[in-house]
Amino acid sequence: MNAGMPVAGRREGSSAPLIAIGAVTSVEFVETGMVMFSADSIAAGAAVDEQALAFSFTLYGVAAIFMLFQHQWVVERLGYRRFVLLSLGVFALGGLLCAVADGVVAFSVGRLLQGLAGATFFTAGRMMINDLPPGRRTAGLLVFVGSLLAGSAAAPLLAAGLLAAGGWRALFCFPVLQALCVAWVAAGHLSHRVAPPESRSTEHWGWLTWLALGVFGLQLVIHDIPHAGSDVPARALWIGLGSVAILALFTWRQWQLEQPLINTRALWQARYLMGIALYFTGYGMIGAIGYLLPMYLHRGLGFALFDTAILVSVSLGASVLTALVHICVAHRWPWHRVYMVAGLALYALGTLALVRPEAHPTGWDLLPGVLATGVAIPLFIGPVAFGTFSELHASVFSHAYQIKNVVRQFGLSSSVAMASLFLQVLAIEPSQRPAWAWVLSRASESLGPDPGGDPLRAGVSALFVMLAVATVPAGIVVIVQRPLR
Repeated sequence: MNAGMPVAGRREGSSAPLIAIGAVTSVEFVETGMVMFSADSIAAGAAVDEQALAFSFTLYGVAAIFMLFQHQWVVERLGYRRFVLLSLGVFALGGLLCAVADGVVAFSVGRLLQGLAGATFFTAGRMMINDLPPGRRTAGLLVFVGSLLAGSAAAPLLAAGLLAAGGWRALFCFPVLQALCVAWVAAGHLSHRVAPPESRSTEHWGWLTWLALGVFGLQLVIHDIPHAGSDVPARALWIGLGSVAILALFTWRQWQLEQPLINTRALWQARYLMGIALYFTGYGMIGAIGYLLPMYLHRGLGFALFDTAILVSVSLGASVLTALVHICVAHRWPWHRVYMVAGLALYALGTLALVRPEAHPTGWDLLPGVLATGVAIPLFIGPVAFGTFSELHASVFSHAYQIKNVVRQFGLSSSVAMASLFLQVLAIEPSQRPAWAWVLSRASESLGPDPGGDPLRAGVSALFVMLAVATVPAGIVVIVQRPLR
């Protein structure tokens, strides 16, 4: 949409636009990485239990999905500069509300505001690459990928430092400083152009409210099913069916409009649809390991906070290096299916390697699993990113990226909600667990019984086994599918 638009402050060959891309792109990833790493500390400090904390992740995801669908509507009327600057202000306000919260309501509202604002930055950073001269777009892509991964990798160490210096509230004061710095660096490199009235999308806000309700309903069902085992309550069934119907109706309406928010007709391609399905799988992998690994290391195995941060950052640092290498290698050897299968295999081996029989494993004992999971994710996601958008027309690229980011948010929030609730089910008495929980527990115990008998450690170990098993059907799909080969 913004390709070729004039941007104030651009100088041919200057590094300033690349710095601006990195700054805008990293905003949400730094904050989300800190919150994921510090989930235990936040829950204790804000007086919310694990289920309420998972619900706040859901609210963040629903708000982000709502704004991702509204992204183009706002950009057409405000331009990227005003939209990003406004989003930075709301993001900082949401952080401050979380910082002063003394209970679940205020904290959840703060996270909802951060979700509304945070949805802007990833898409805005990617679209800024289209404003670069053609010869610099590869460099822009490297900065884009590197900044989001580097932001995620730095987040655990930054979170550990903030927790040590000011407690959990300091994590949510940080977005104020972050927003001011990003605004200063990026404001002059964001497009201020708006779309002419005749070319703007015409969707009504009322329909977007129904969209938000549909997404929220699906997330509620995800909360209910793990508790129910095989006996899914009728309430969850009806909410799920109603939510699917709402989302289907919204999609059908978008299909009919001449100026839709999302041009679903142009995106109805086998390559793009397969890519979106694989994106959901990849972000589910990211969300699950991102939520479980810090908890497992710190609370389950007793690692100190900074030692936990170092190990998590090592994993994410491995992701950064692998992603950058993959970008360079894949242009010459585009073996997408091979990379994806290798990524799934490494993810399975890595999660299984994290299940340790020792009472007190060392960081060196866990390093193979930590590195394997870090390397695995960009090996899987990278080929999906290369292949999904390659045959789309430039006029619908921003639409395609909006959908991709909706899937990202839904995959992340769903995986965190599922992991949290599976842990709760695995913590109850063995005789009262559903059959799937008993099978998972026995499978994790077969890799080496836990001498300490800690319920959290046992529960996370069981989920690591489940994640490893889940790569098998995903691998079969990758092998047999044809669009992304």
